[in-house]
Amino acid sequence: MILKKAWDIQRESNKNIEDVLLELGLVSQKDIMHANAVKMGISFVDLSTYQIADSSVPLLITRNIANRYKVIPIEKDNGVLTVAMSDPTDIFCIDDIRLATALEIKPVLADVKEIERLIIEYFGEEKKPQGPKLKVLKNDDVRKEELLKMEEELLGKDIYNNIKGDVESIEPELEVITNKAFEQDNYNESGIFKDKIGNILVRAGVITQEQLDNALSIQRKTGELIGKILVKQGYIDRRSLYEFLQKQMGVEFVDIEGIEIGEDVISLVSANLARTHKVIPIENIDGNLKVAMSDPMNIFSIDDLRLTTGMEIIPCLADEEQILLQLDKYYKSDFKVLSAKDIEQKVADLDEEIQKVQEKIAVEITQTQEEDTTIDISDLENAPIVKMVNIIFQKAVATRASDIHIEPQEDCVLVRFRIDGQLVEIMRHDRKIVPSIVARIKIISGLNIAEKRVPQDGRIAIKIDDRDYDMRVSVLPTMFGEKIVIRIADKQGFNVSKLDLGFFEDDLEKFDQIISSPHGIVLVTGPTGSGKSTTLYTALKELCKPNVNILTVEDPVESTIKGINQVQVNVKAGMTFASALRSFLRQDPDIIMVGEIRDAETAEIAIRAAITGHLVFSTLHTNDAASSVTRMIDMGIEPFLLSSSLVGLIAQRLVRRLCPNCKEAIQPDMNERDILDLKEDEEVTIYRAKGCDQCNNTGYKGRIAVYEILTVNREIKELISKNVSSDIIKEAAIKMGMKTLRMNCTRLVKNGTTTIDEMLRIAYFKD
Repeated sequence: MILKKAWDIQRESNKNIEDVLLELGLVSQKDIMHANAVKMGISFVDLSTYQIADSSVPLLITRNIANRYKVIPIEKDNGVLTVAMSDPTDIFCIDDIRLATALEIKPVLADVKEIERLIIEYFGEEKKPQGPKLKVLKNDDVRKEELLKMEEELLGKDIYNNIKGDVESIEPELEVITNKAFEQDNYNESGIFKDKIGNILVRAGVITQEQLDNALSIQRKTGELIGKILVKQGYIDRRSLYEFLQKQMGVEFVDIEGIEIGEDVISLVSANLARTHKVIPIENIDGNLKVAMSDPMNIFSIDDLRLTTGMEIIPCLADEEQILLQLDKYYKSDFKVLSAKDIEQKVADLDEEIQKVQEKIAVEITQTQEEDTTIDISDLENAPIVKMVNIIFQKAVATRASDIHIEPQEDCVLVRFRIDGQLVEIMRHDRKIVPSIVARIKIISGLNIAEKRVPQDGRIAIKIDDRDYDMRVSVLPTMFGEKIVIRIADKQGFNVSKLDLGFFEDDLEKFDQIISSPHGIVLVTGPTGSGKSTTLYTALKELCKPNVNILTVEDPVESTIKGINQVQVNVKAGMTFASALRSFLRQDPDIIMVGEIRDAETAEIAIRAAITGHLVFSTLHTNDAASSVTRMIDMGIEPFLLSSSLVGLIAQRLVRRLCPNCKEAIQPDMNERDILDLKEDEEVTIYRAKGCDQCNNTGYKGRIAVYEILTVNREIKELISKNVSSDIIKEAAIKMGMKTLRMNCTRLVKNGTTTIDEMLRIAYFKD
């Protein structure tokens, strides 16, 4: 009967059953903790009566770890350290203690208040950060502290802290608010963080609950950190935020603006590692490395630093913007893109080196008595050919090429690079070296060197200038030998912010709106090499959060993203887009990315997944956004299914940027004014390509994406369900504010980013 009463109270009040049992006096706190320990399969230790035999054991960890996780080591036996924990399920805590002590950890459950008592007993009282002091006599301060302690004992810790927070929030002396917030002890939630920063700021009176609710609403839409949102909205200044985060995380905050760091310290961490984890080493203290981090709680970053440096890491909190500035300052030569002069010199050096290799190969060919098309494996590693292939790769990277073409002709072998979308001839050589070059590339890409009659596909993973590149190799038999095309993918090249994609402000808002949809399908369209993968990877990185399960199936996986489960298509093994999608639906996904919709089966499964509550991203090959609707219907998707699942269509192209060093300003003639659709009284200056040494005399340097974003609203859905033509859908979208590829490219021409020639290349007809 008593238990039935407890369950009835629990259902009515929605309280935890443990709290109800405590209120009814049926169990004690220790009984509940003992039951929880049994449920977790570990021991419960009553620290109020437990005697630690060896007083040096608690000191095996630092005060920082003890305070941060609310833990205390109590026993060491045969390489196993028994640790009393408030949350024994915190694997990050256990991992940190294991790394700090080099011992196996045996977690036991204990009361957090008893743990805090032992932390003070063994480590002493923690010094509070010094803040501005009130002009009060010293004796009054002492008396005030005594009274506060008495009130805390009488009221109980939780009630006392709540009352204290309310009182502090209305005190007029704003200059001491931060210091009072530090003095609160009600941060003892289990896990890595003691309490949410928003709640701490509200209790301290720095922000209001209304401001916090508004910031949380923004966070749900953007996924940004709550602290950054509060600063952006002007609710709190950046310095105060980091002072509160310092207390919340239990780590030191360091202001690294204008700091000078020794070269010996900087050299301890590579540029790649520093930029990947957004960290900067600032001091070497007796073999311990003090590191400024934007996220000191990221144990993966700390582990990577510890493993690569061989030193213990002292993580400190620092402003992310300041860290990025320091990274640019100290790792400029290691990581930044080479200057035009450096690239020019490097290409010249490679040209000189390749000339020497060609001469050496020519001598070897001349000495050969007769041409032998049979390749001796022992000759494949001969230095000249190996060196030539390596130089071709290095020169391709130095000139920002996206593809390498090695083409056997009747009388020579031609090597061309695709730079900024255009093929450029790099070198010619005697076609007798074709078998050796092909064999070398086949070997390093894992292909069959004996097979010359059928096409083959392979891959090369290579590191050039401390950057990782993934090269996809395609070998095709032709009349005069095997033609090779190598697609170069810079793995770090996909690490692009949405602000760097090339969106205009109005299109960026539409992009954010589309990818924020809770479910539906988003299609990115465009020809091969138009930047679709970069756009998709950027969208996935924006959506990647700890509480979201993201699965992708790609052919191939062009770049790996932390926190996302990526699957490689393997047709020979039966792993197709369709089969992977079926398995995905049994993996409890929130977001699915399909590399490409190639057939009706994949299209149907993707649409079904979108209808059943998943957000699906994929790509198609169409000329514009509206044509994607027609393509999906042609694949057999019913119009009513398509209209209910589509949330957005994004078409894109890449145009070449004008070289900023040599672009030439001109006034548009009548034909150009007509192409740009200028009004009679509209004056505008446009630019044309000229050519200089910095852009290899092409007049262009780099590329930028042009987008056409169609948001599928109610009116568009109705048109899709009626199975109207893509032209009608496009006209309706333009009336609703959609900017076509031509319109956005016109804007780029007007602001001097590209030329009319580039505009006509991607949008040759008027909308």
